[in-house]
Amino acid sequence: MNSSALINNCESSESGAMEGVDVDSDSGSDNDWEGIEEEVSLSFQTLCLFCPEVFNSAELMFEHCQTQHMFDLVSYCKKMDINSYSYIKFINYVRSHKLSPSVICEITKISCPWTSDDYMKPYNVSDPLLTFDFENYIEEKMKERMDIDGTECTVTIPQARLDTLLQELHDKSMKLKVACERIDKMKLAAKTVLLCNNQMCSGVNNRSSYQEDKSSNNEDDNYYFSTYDHFAIHHEMLQDKIRTLAYQDAILNNPEVFHNKRVLDVGCGTSILSMFAAKAGASFVMGVDRSDVIFQAMDIVRENNYDQVIDLFKGRVEDMPDPEQKMDIIVSEWMGYFLLFEGMLDSIIYAREKFLVPGGHIFPDRCTLSLLAVCDIEKYKEYVDFWDNVYGFKMTAMKKDVIKEANVETVKPETACCKPVIVKELDLTTCQTSDSEFTTTFDLVMSRACAVTAIVGYFDCFFDKGLAHKVVLSTSPESPSTHWKQTMFLLENPVQVIEGEVVPCKISCRRNRRDPRSLIVKLNFGKYHNQYYLS
Repeated sequence: MNSSALINNCESSESGAMEGVDVDSDSGSDNDWEGIEEEVSLSFQTLCLFCPEVFNSAELMFEHCQTQHMFDLVSYCKKMDINSYSYIKFINYVRSHKLSPSVICEITKISCPWTSDDYMKPYNVSDPLLTFDFENYIEEKMKERMDIDGTECTVTIPQARLDTLLQELHDKSMKLKVACERIDKMKLAAKTVLLCNNQMCSGVNNRSSYQEDKSSNNEDDNYYFSTYDHFAIHHEMLQDKIRTLAYQDAILNNPEVFHNKRVLDVGCGTSILSMFAAKAGASFVMGVDRSDVIFQAMDIVRENNYDQVIDLFKGRVEDMPDPEQKMDIIVSEWMGYFLLFEGMLDSIIYAREKFLVPGGHIFPDRCTLSLLAVCDIEKYKEYVDFWDNVYGFKMTAMKKDVIKEANVETVKPETACCKPVIVKELDLTTCQTSDSEFTTTFDLVMSRACAVTAIVGYFDCFFDKGLAHKVVLSTSPESPSTHWKQTMFLLENPVQVIEGEVVPCKISCRRNRRDPRSLIVKLNFGKYHNQYYLS
């Protein structure tokens, strides 16, 4: 492509001010490009695209880029479908933004930033690359790289450069290994401190007991996080439209809250909430997750071009270093079955105390836990009466232990036989870890005569404090089903009630000392009481 053709191609480009070019209000691209050939003829010195080195020809400069900067112009142009017209824009874009090879290589055809005709205006009118015969160069290089069979050959680099790269790779690998070892030591130290504090608070002073609990808790924690390594659980959560759309609605429809704000996503998983926050206008988002899904999240963030906004940290939020600057917002989908199962509330409170600015937002900011009585003979037979006759054998010895296990079920709204009662409310901006253990007395007023077979628990989450657009995420039987469903506590035997009867009830909820992420729930329904495990 000669310079006269280049000038013709640029006649339609928009006017603008670029470095080294005098432009007035009615100037066009002809003024900018006029005389390029004359100026280039005075000097063939070609500046490298990435460093201060200068070369006597563009060919030598491009070879230097390939061997020293690991940027292969030929392969890149082939991948990006760069022609003689877009080549000019590409050169001006790289020159004006002073990009590194790694940044350029991450650009895809979909996100190509130099498509605007503004980049037809030369960054430097004396740049020999702008009149370089790009198409012939690419054609010749492609021929050189093709073997007899027509397949592309391997591109080689000097041995000295290869040795240097291998040494750099080895050095970085060693540094990474040392860093990982230090992180493991820091995690162990933090875990030890936390366990010691818990032991002191509970008044336990037995050394051997402490060592045993430490090992057990560490194994349980590792197992808990490993369950989130698998694709299926994230697929289930993302397919839960009620859950995911509630967060999307709360975040994207309150953009004034997120605009130019710093956001912490606790337990980010696939980073869906982080990307909602970035899309809503957040200037920086830190996603943190202990499970290995964080590695897929890194790819997902890059794939959606949010890697300049979203940063990801592998580990627990408790393992994160002290912040240089606190966060304006915490977003998290921390709720487990019966709201408190999994014990992630502790992490939210820790993040709030350590990372959130005073008065910052938490999404969601309030949760309630409710109970109601149901009459579902079908479910009772499925779980309890089943053991009366198992292929002709009695297995009633199983009933006692079966009833102790809380069941996660989708409860039919028509089985309800009273109005629900809120037994616990959490304000995420003020609550403490001790709030995850509670005892509440309450009454259930029967709405019909029936046999009560179970007490059912569910929770509601509210995105409303300081928000113009308020959202409620409900797991009630009356609402569309979510992956949390409802938690069913079966009674040992069905209890007959009459319409209008007021049944005094009591619930005690605490953590299982052997597994702090699981729950032990004691329920009194009138004179009947039982203890349940949610694990």
